[in-house]
Amino acid sequence: MVTATEAGPAPSGFGLRKKVIPAALVAALTSPLAYVTLERLEGNVLRVYADKLAGGIPTYCAGRTDWQAKVGTRLTSDECREVNKATLLEYGYAVLGCTDWNQLTPGRLIGLTMFAVNVGKDGACSSSAVRYINAGRVGEGCNLLAYKPDGAPNWSYAQGVYVQGLHNRRLAERELCLDRGPA
Repeated sequence: MVTATEAGPAPSGFGLRKKVIPAALVAALTSPLAYVTLERLEGNVLRVYADKLAGGIPTYCAGRTDWQAKVGTRLTSDECREVNKATLLEYGYAVLGCTDWNQLTPGRLIGLTMFAVNVGKDGACSSSAVRYINAGRVGEGCNLLAYKPDGAPNWSYAQGVYVQGLHNRRLAERELCLDRGPA
């Protein structure tokens, strides 16, 4: 077991109910698979830009958002590497704060973390997917990342418009959640 402080301090306000995070889960959040998946799904943009799909919120590196960031600001690869590490830990800790750890595998944690990075911590934690996973209905919960119960795409719309790229992302997150590896 690794304490949250050994993995880096847990961000405040994320509701970690337990003091000791299983080492395999901490390792997942800092693994090459997590970094590669984050950059593959989000890109790694070395400047701050207004994300049109997210209502113009300033975005940089691998999907980091911040209303205070100045659009046009340039970052180095090293700066983005640190930002991306912080993003993985912040969103990963949020997922750990709202999930039953007994239902998590390293791959599932990475998939749910990627989902949270994209839809927000509150969106992920209040989702039916997480509720089902916490109830032990893991397969159904993972499927809800990409599909509604009626089979329609889930979490694949921006401003009410279906976006194939978002659905492709949901499919990749679903595969990780099902612990089948990256799609």
